[in-house]
Amino acid sequence: MRRLKIIKIMAVLSTTLIVSLGTYWQYRLSPLRKAQVNQTTIPTIFVGGDYARAFSTNGFVHRLTTARLMTKGLVVHVSQSGHVTVQQFGTLKDNPTIQVIFADNHHAKRQARQFASVMHILATRYHVTHYNAVGHSSGGNIIFDYLTADQSHPAQIDKLVTIGSTYPGLTAQVLKHLPRKLPILNIGGQIWQTSGDGGVNLQAVLTFSRQLQTAGWQPQTAIIHGSPLTASHSMLHINPQVDLLIIHFLYD
Repeated sequence: MRRLKIIKIMAVLSTTLIVSLGTYWQYRLSPLRKAQVNQTTIPTIFVGGDYARAFSTNGFVHRLTTARLMTKGLVVHVSQSGHVTVQQFGTLKDNPTIQVIFADNHHAKRQARQFASVMHILATRYHVTHYNAVGHSSGGNIIFDYLTADQSHPAQIDKLVTIGSTYPGLTAQVLKHLPRKLPILNIGGQIWQTSGDGGVNLQAVLTFSRQLQTAGWQPQTAIIHGSPLTASHSMLHINPQVDLLIIHFLYD
């Protein structure tokens, strides 16, 4: 009898938790449903950080496509050896998404070279001539290292978003290879009054913006302040406030 009572209590608690979480996320997602942006055929490429695989970009795609602000286009898988396979889910129109998922995303410079192969395939097979890019954590480093490598690029980047990324050792010489006048949105997190998002120091994020300004760029910098549920490093990529910053930067 006591066991049955415990089971009922656990069931009630589980149901309450599920309903509460559902209500909370509906509340958090409501600004996305009200948002309106321009529709373009320029794809946005999402690259996640260390150990994230598809997890850190699946959320972006799910939330933004559910809100009809973007359309799921391609998912690109890159093996550890650099072999590229592409899954197509839709045509590249109406703000299409392209997720690039590396089997080994722990070495940004190596993945930057693999990213070059991805961009060649996107340009030749899918006729991508312009694109936006969004990188979380080391995903930002992968994109940045690709952009600043001394090589030709088959497609032109229009806008770059970097989330919780730092660029240690960045020099003026490296920045010379970054496309001039590239619009950049640099997003960081600060948990309450701490030094950063729990994984990345806020000053390191702000240093990147200052280096860009010194070299002639005009980056936009946005800092997410709040609790560990909203501003921590692993929560920035599932924060609808970050989604709003991204879509307005890319499409307004």
